[in-house]
Amino acid sequence: MVNFYTRERGLVTAVAQGIGKPGSSLAPVVELFTHSKLHFAQGKGADRLTQARVIEPFYALRRDMTRYGFAAVACELIYRTTETGQKVPGLFDMLVAYLHAMENATSPSPLAVRGLPRPERGAGGMRSAVEPRVLSWAFELAYLELSGISPVIDRCPACGKATLGGAYIPAQGGTLCDECAHQSERVVEISPGAARTIQAMREFDLAALERLRLTETTRWQVKRLLRDHIRFHLDLNLKSEQFVEGLGRWRPPARRPRPDGEGDAGGAEDDE
Repeated sequence: MVNFYTRERGLVTAVAQGIGKPGSSLAPVVELFTHSKLHFAQGKGADRLTQARVIEPFYALRRDMTRYGFAAVACELIYRTTETGQKVPGLFDMLVAYLHAMENATSPSPLAVRGLPRPERGAGGMRSAVEPRVLSWAFELAYLELSGISPVIDRCPACGKATLGGAYIPAQGGTLCDECAHQSERVVEISPGAARTIQAMREFDLAALERLRLTETTRWQVKRLLRDHIRFHLDLNLKSEQFVEGLGRWRPPARRPRPDGEGDAGGAEDDE
């Protein structure tokens, strides 16, 4: 059984027979992140995948662990919050745009597979100079907006007063004004600047995202708001997010010095 997210039918779970056989025409389309043209035969039980053609394999996302992790964040978020057959208008095209942008994102991971070519900028007709972490946050915010559960940051959800930022309270679903915040336990303070950044990010405009410059304080506020909002309103702890966090803490092991007298001719080392 394989899960696909489709433009016409939303989430589809289908049987893909024979994908383990050598030369199977269906095997390439069940690779992670692959964009394909699919044909299903509908039956009484699960659908059956009958024909498929790969449009874009997104190989680069599987060569670089950082890009792989952030691509998985988007796919896991959709899979774990979408019912079979549920369509979210605009989501399929946004996901494809996200994968293209992530493939060309800046700051490649030190865990990228060595010896393989990096993707050319502009592959798939997209260009992106956006940092992978920022791109992932933008997708999550845009997805919450499309799903109708975006955090409210331009007015107080308790009294309706127009405001920009404030004390974010997960149970209220947004940022409270100063008057209402006194009656609640503060979780995280969202500054007006961070609120404007969040508004820009959830539009998921790649050109605008390239111009964004986030301070460390803004980064912390966006990260905390997203984590708390998704946990409270979707009851989710994304495993792929934990994977990405682990990559951020990873450091390459120190190189062991060679014993005296061991080395290349001439006493120098050549990089391969």
